[in-house]
Amino acid sequence: MSTIYVTGHRNPDMDSICSAYVYAYLKNQTDKENRYIPVRLGSASKNAKDLFKRLRLPIPEMLKDVKPKIREVMRFPKYTATLSDPIYKVINIFSEAKPSVIPVFSESGEYIDLLTSDDINKFFLKENQGNRLTYSIEEKNIEYVLKGEFIKRGNSASYLAPFMVGAMEYEQYEKRLSSLDIKPILVTGLRDRHIRKALKENIPGLIITGIEDKESLFGFDFSSYSGFIFLSKLDTAETLRLLRLSAPVKELLNPEEKAPEIQSDMLFDEAKSLLINSDERGLSVFDGNKWVGYVTRRCFLDKPRQKVILMDHNEIEQSVIGVEESEIVAIIDHHRLAPPRMKNPIYICSEPLGSTCTIVYEQYKKHGLKPDPKRAQVLLAGLVSDTVMLKSPTTTEYDMHVAKKLCQRASIEDFQAFCQTLFSAGTPIASLNPTKVIEGDLKKYFEYGVRFAIGQVEVTNLDEFLELKEKYRVGLEREKQAENLDWCMLLVTDVLNDNSLLFVTEFDKERKLFWESIEKGIYSLPGVLSRKKQLLPEILRILEE
Repeated sequence: MSTIYVTGHRNPDMDSICSAYVYAYLKNQTDKENRYIPVRLGSASKNAKDLFKRLRLPIPEMLKDVKPKIREVMRFPKYTATLSDPIYKVINIFSEAKPSVIPVFSESGEYIDLLTSDDINKFFLKENQGNRLTYSIEEKNIEYVLKGEFIKRGNSASYLAPFMVGAMEYEQYEKRLSSLDIKPILVTGLRDRHIRKALKENIPGLIITGIEDKESLFGFDFSSYSGFIFLSKLDTAETLRLLRLSAPVKELLNPEEKAPEIQSDMLFDEAKSLLINSDERGLSVFDGNKWVGYVTRRCFLDKPRQKVILMDHNEIEQSVIGVEESEIVAIIDHHRLAPPRMKNPIYICSEPLGSTCTIVYEQYKKHGLKPDPKRAQVLLAGLVSDTVMLKSPTTTEYDMHVAKKLCQRASIEDFQAFCQTLFSAGTPIASLNPTKVIEGDLKKYFEYGVRFAIGQVEVTNLDEFLELKEKYRVGLEREKQAENLDWCMLLVTDVLNDNSLLFVTEFDKERKLFWESIEKGIYSLPGVLSRKKQLLPEILRILEE
C-alpha cells in the first residue's frame, strides 16, 4: 500500500485546505489499495481552524517537504543477536541468510550496535596473530555449540580464561599448566593423570572429549572441584574449534569504533553521502533516542519518490518543497495550467470554476457518491471563501448550483448566516503580524521579465486596515527585498461590501494602473474581489506595455 499526500499550495487558503481534506477522504473511500493523507504547507487561518474545530474534524497536518527521507528506505531486522549470544550463532546467520548487518541488543532489549561480517573477520585475524588469547566463556554457550552435556556446573556461569589442550606428555603438560598466569579451561580426551592434575589445580573448567557416556568417568572424584565439567561427544580438534566460537558476541564489538548514527528524517542524499564516505556496511537509524532500523549500501540503489496529488495549484513554485523529486499522480485545480514536465500521463481535472472545492464535489458525483454533512460543510466553506460568498467574478453558475446542493447536504438553511460565521471568525487585523498577513496568501509570478508577488487578505472593515497602512508599507518593502522581487502588492478585500484596497511597493509602471490612487502606494479598487480574474489581468496589461 502506497502513501499519497494530498496537498494544497504554500500559504494555504480555505479552498486549498478544504479541498485537500475532502478529496483525500473521498479517495480513501474509493481506493483501498492506497492511503491518502491530506496535508497543508503552511499555517491555517483562524477561519479554517475554527471551521474544523466546530465540525470536530482533524485539520490537515503540516508537511515540511516531500524530499526522500531515510525512513522510506530503512530496513527492519529479520535476525538479531544479544551481547551474550555465541559468535557461532551469528556466523551461521551470516553464512546462511547473508545479511549485511545484524543488530545487537543487550539482554534487557537496549540497542547496542550493528554487527557486520567485518567484525567476524577481525575476530579471526586476532586469533591468528600468535598470541595466547583469553576468552569470555559462558556455560550456556558451551551447550549451544557442542554436542554433549554438563555433569557438573561451576560456581560461576561465565569465565575469562585461555584454552589449553591436554595432548602433550604429562611432564610437559604439568610444567605448562603451572607456568600460566591465568588458569585455563582444559580440553582433553580421557587422560587420567591430566584430568586429576586439572582437578587438583582447581581450573575454571574441564571439557572431556570423545565421551559417549558418564560411565567412562568412574573412579574420578569431582566432589571438591568448583569448576564445570562438560562431556563432549566430538573429538578434541572439533571441540576446540567450536569452543572458540562459543565466545559471546560482545567480544566482536569495539565501543571506540562505533559507526555514525543517523535520524529517520535525514535526507536520502545526505545519508547516502555519509555512508559512502565511511568504511561502514550499514548505519543505525534513530527516531530521537529510539533505535528504529538501519540502512545498508543496498538501500541506496534506488531513490524513493513520494507520491503526491496537487490541489488548488499546479506550479512547482507554489507546491511543497521537493515536489520535483516526487511522483505527481494527479492534479485537481481551477487555475491556469503550468505544471512541471512529467514522465508518465497522470489524471488532471482542471476546470474554470470559482473553487477547487466545486471540482471535488464533481468528483463525488463521478463516483456516484454524496458527501456526508460534515464534508459538505467543509466543501461549502472552501467554495464560499474562494468566491467571496459567491460574489467574486470568478464565480460561475455551476458554483452557485453546487453551493445550493452542499447547503442541502449539510442542512444549512441560512446561507448568509453561514458565510457571516465563516468570515467573522477571523482574527482582528490589528493583532496580526503584518509579515504573516502578507505572506499568508502570497502568490509569486514571473512575467515579461518582471518578478512580482500579490498577496490577498480578506477583512470586514477597510478603515481598520488603513489605520495600519505604515506597518504594511514597511512589511511589503521588506518582503520585496527578502524575496528579490521587482514589485510586491497586497490586495485587501472587504468581503461584506465588495471593495478592495491595493497596497504596492514602488515600481516604474505603477502609475499606469487603471484604478485611482488615494495616497502614495495605496489604490482604491471598488468592486474588485478576485486577484486572479480582476487584478492579475490588469497587472499583466501594464507589464506587457
